[in-house]
Amino acid sequence: MKKKLGIIIVLLSIVITWMAWLFMEPVREISPMTGYSQLLASFSLVAFAFINFISTRHKILDNLFDGLDKSYIYHKYLSISALVLVILHNVTIDIGKKTERGLGIKGVKDPYAMFGSFSMYLFIALIFIALVAKKLNYERWKVIHKIMIIPYAFGIYHYYGSATYAVFSFKPYSVWLDIINLIGIVSVAYSIFFYEKLSFKYKYKVQNLEKVANGTLEITGASLGNDIDFKPGQFAFLKVLNKDSKFPSHPFTISQAPKKGEIQFTIKALGDDTKVLTEKLKIGTEFIVSGPHGKFDYKSGAKNQIWIAGGIGVTPFRSFAQSNIDDNFSVDFFYAYNNAEEGAYTDELQALSKDNLRIHLFNSKEKGFLSVEEISKSVNIKDVVDVYFCGPKPMRENLKKQFKNSKFRVLIFNYEHFQFK
Repeated sequence: MKKKLGIIIVLLSIVITWMAWLFMEPVREISPMTGYSQLLASFSLVAFAFINFISTRHKILDNLFDGLDKSYIYHKYLSISALVLVILHNVTIDIGKKTERGLGIKGVKDPYAMFGSFSMYLFIALIFIALVAKKLNYERWKVIHKIMIIPYAFGIYHYYGSATYAVFSFKPYSVWLDIINLIGIVSVAYSIFFYEKLSFKYKYKVQNLEKVANGTLEITGASLGNDIDFKPGQFAFLKVLNKDSKFPSHPFTISQAPKKGEIQFTIKALGDDTKVLTEKLKIGTEFIVSGPHGKFDYKSGAKNQIWIAGGIGVTPFRSFAQSNIDDNFSVDFFYAYNNAEEGAYTDELQALSKDNLRIHLFNSKEKGFLSVEEISKSVNIKDVVDVYFCGPKPMRENLKKQFKNSKFRVLIFNYEHFQFK
């Protein structure tokens, strides 16, 4: 139930909107279709409020959606739903007006209608661009999402100008939507204008840089103030302000177990931004951190577990392994990497191996791709297990399918949903 709390709140908000609308009387005579059309618009405003709140990256989202990474799945589908509702509103409001003319209901010229249409068409264009930009890089994706404030502002303006209800009355429907819109407006203003200034509370200085694998850099930072309080497996947003190695905020798993006065990220150059970071970062450079986030925690799983890492996906598991696995858990950790040059922390992980944490290194150049068949050679398939995965999406989907078709009794296949480079 806790994992579904966020979607329950979203659905409950929709129900409250509908129930309040049932008891709201328009200020002039309208057709039923016009009324229903405005209800659809109200639903879209609820969706946009949640979309904007998710964009704040507030820590409460980890509890509402079982992790900030998962909240962005809801962000995606809420965005699609909101756009569909806006389009339906645009279609049905025209039908409603035609119906009113047919019934002889005197219409009123609406100078705010054009703002609604502009909002809709701009949303369509930006969402299309955002879908394409997702294939580019994280920073471009963020910029496009910030521009969303423009059609949202026009949509809010359209609502307060065009609604046939007393939008500033003390009727439950009006008060409820005013609260919803206030949440949306404050959230979008915070995420665009204040998040970068207020959320990055922790400051560090690079005290060590080490190449731990081909194209993979380990960054160790010494605290310049308060330490970030995190759990093994969580991620944080890192931002470098130095003009020579400036790096925009980006999510990375914290690759080391909690250690007073220190934080560590291990970053592989997978995209343009990360490549610049790994090439230009120097000892002494200061960086700031926001977070922590995430619910990727083996302690919430079953007694018997299988951990699978692909490439740089080793980072959360390294943090787990360093934190001393509780004796109540029995873990088999499979770490797959392309070749010896790209295997990070292999010696360290072997040294961390013990009775309840069995390390299985898998050099793909020598052994081929990791498969469930290979895993079954080292794990008792009769045990009920939870699988924890971190690595490339194609590898994840392939292994999920293999587990489904195997004799393994997998309770949950756990993974995080960030795929940004």
